Amino acid sequence: MPPKKEIDLKNLDLTHIYTPEEIEYINNHLKTRINFENGRLLPIPQSPIANEAVVHEISRQLGNWNVETGQNGIVTTSQGGYNFSVKGQRKIRAPHIAFIPENIYNSLSKDQLLTLFGRPFTPIFVTEVVNVSKEAILNEVDIRFKNDYFATGTSVKLGWLIDPRNHMIWTYEKDDDENVTRQKRKWEDLDGGNILPGFTLDIEFVEKIISQKYDEDELLIEESKENEDQESEQQTSEKDLGLI
Repeated sequence: MPPKKEIDLKNLDLTHIYTPEEIEYINNHLKTRINFENGRLLPIPQSPIANEAVVHEISRQLGNWNVETGQNGIVTTSQGGYNFSVKGQRKIRAPHIAFIPENIYNSLSKDQLLTLFGRPFTPIFVTEVVNVSKEAILNEVDIRFKNDYFATGTSVKLGWLIDPRNHMIWTYEKDDDENVTRQKRKWEDLDGGNILPGFTLDIEFVEKIISQKYDEDELLIEESKENEDQESEQQTSEKDLGLI
């Protein structure tokens, strides 16, 4: 069903609350899907290539384990959106890496598979790759894990927060009583435990992607990142919105 009033796709309003019909219309007429939360448009930030390389490496190792051990589940990366709307508020989240087992994937309906408007479902494992050298960033990501990924009612049982630049790792686990614990870990191989039986993340391959670059270019990278943050705060371009 088309929206009641015409929507200017070149000038979408970040403050406007769009109806489900308007959201579907927008996504049907753009080159790429756009994320919405409670009807509001969410810009999609761009990620440095080194960060995406780490995401790919972790997903590669997880994907190999998935095939080699016959799990037959599904591994998704940064554009794989899940509906975390377990408390009445619409929350679409795309963890950097996520895994759902075969039985959950096979049970999904057509709406759940092909749209973001089916019944909410979530993965059992998530990973975020973030530079958390600033406490404010760590707190923001920690809230995302606890309030979104590990909210009461989600299927997420295991989560990893990996900062390859600063060699830091945090693990999140949910027990049968829905209690979530966070633990800081050493910079070493990570065991998937009972949630990912037989999977071990080889941290050496992750480290190779990034560590050799930071020693000589650290100041330049930090300065570039700060400039990008300032530009992002000043304006939201069509590229940020995924319109081009």
